[in-house]
Amino acid sequence: MQSTPVRKVFVHTALVLLLSTMVVAGAPESFRYRLGATYGLGNIIAPKKPYYTFNHLWGFSAGMDFARLNLTFGVLSQKNYSDSGATGHSGFFADRHKATRAFTSIRTGFDADYHILSTGRFRPTIGLGLGYLIWKFSDPAGDTVVRTLGSRDNIVDFGAAEMYLSAALGLEVAASRRLGLHLKTSVDCLTGVGTAFADSVDDHRGRLFFRAGLTLSYRFGADGGERLSEEKWPSEKSWAQAVESPKKPAKDQDADLDGVADKRDRCPNTPPGAIVDKMGCPTDSDGDGVPDGVDNCPQTPLAAAGYVDIYGCPVDADYDGVPDYRDRCLSGPLGAAVDDDGCPVDADGDGVYDGLDDCPGTEAGIEVDERGCIDIAFLRDTMRVYIDYDSGSFEVDIRTRERLGPLIRKLKILAQVKIEIVGYTDNVGAAEANQSLSQKRANRMRDWLAGEGIASERMTATGKGETNFIASNDTADGRAKNRRIEFIFSQF
Repeated sequence: MQSTPVRKVFVHTALVLLLSTMVVAGAPESFRYRLGATYGLGNIIAPKKPYYTFNHLWGFSAGMDFARLNLTFGVLSQKNYSDSGATGHSGFFADRHKATRAFTSIRTGFDADYHILSTGRFRPTIGLGLGYLIWKFSDPAGDTVVRTLGSRDNIVDFGAAEMYLSAALGLEVAASRRLGLHLKTSVDCLTGVGTAFADSVDDHRGRLFFRAGLTLSYRFGADGGERLSEEKWPSEKSWAQAVESPKKPAKDQDADLDGVADKRDRCPNTPPGAIVDKMGCPTDSDGDGVPDGVDNCPQTPLAAAGYVDIYGCPVDADYDGVPDYRDRCLSGPLGAAVDDDGCPVDADGDGVYDGLDDCPGTEAGIEVDERGCIDIAFLRDTMRVYIDYDSGSFEVDIRTRERLGPLIRKLKILAQVKIEIVGYTDNVGAAEANQSLSQKRANRMRDWLAGEGIASERMTATGKGETNFIASNDTADGRAKNRRIEFIFSQF
């Protein structure tokens, strides 16, 4: 063990003890933010030789303080050396010139420390931590990284950025209104996340890192109450008056009128009307972020946290009656009926949501307009049906019957619509024969529609032969277009 490092430890310890005696009367003012510097000792616990010795660690931290919880982000740096003469892990400050291996580490992560006591200048803490330890084993002489066996039987650097979990015990001391000391011991457990070593290497490398350190913190950003202000230097007269009649502070002053005197109020800026605990901090029984007493919905489910308004009531952004915290369809259209999950319902499956559907009982498969009602736009124009008639035939073929299925379903519903059925032919053959054939084709279409459920009195059939051509009869395609049935719709 070297004497010089030991002396440094004693000097640092003496300074810390000196700062810890700087105790002022009364409870410290509550501050929100904190910056700190850390000094301590730490060591990697190796399962077998070479053993390492405790060495200095240094670091800095930044955090936020709450009523009984401190959240901190910190960085610690350390280098440990092996000691060939050590028989365990209790040695200190091994000589690096005699060491065969060095363990270098940088610890970066988050710590959460909970105060067991809510008040007092000396408050014990327990804590948990999570982060990454960036480490390597190296040769102390040249600082070259040691090589080892990887998980794929390859040679890799013996180092990693490995996730750790930690547990800690500590004691926090309020040295002054803004300075705090936190003496803490912690054990980091290296999880293996971030490493890729062979099992034989993992089984014999150190997984625990023990640390004991002291953090000196400077707190700032008042969390409520009156902030410190500069006072003018008093005159001799006022000074004499103050000595003769010193002003006594009000013992029971309560600036935020929450029923808790300022001297023990840890939350001195409580909003008016809020219910507070014995330490003057607002309670929030349903955990929605709005204090009891000003929460208009005090029984909000825990799942609604983050989805409430300033009055503590669940938000329903799309006004569908289902609060956002359990609404699976947050962007549903206004006015649509929804299910228990807040998703629009379409009972008749026509593509128009219930609540916006003016015809909610539409038969399945019926084409509808934007209001959910049968689309009657087809009634405005003449409908042409091209039928694959055999030569001289007037029978409606199977393919045409299938194509006319949707039209028949609409016509059954639109009972007030009349249908004029007009038959045409091409100019092949005698005109009289074509006239007779077109009439037969119109009659056959009428009879077939009647058989499908369209009342006969709604229909008329007319044959117009080889007239009103819509294409040239000089081509097969043109003649096929001229051999057609036309539906003309009107109302009774």
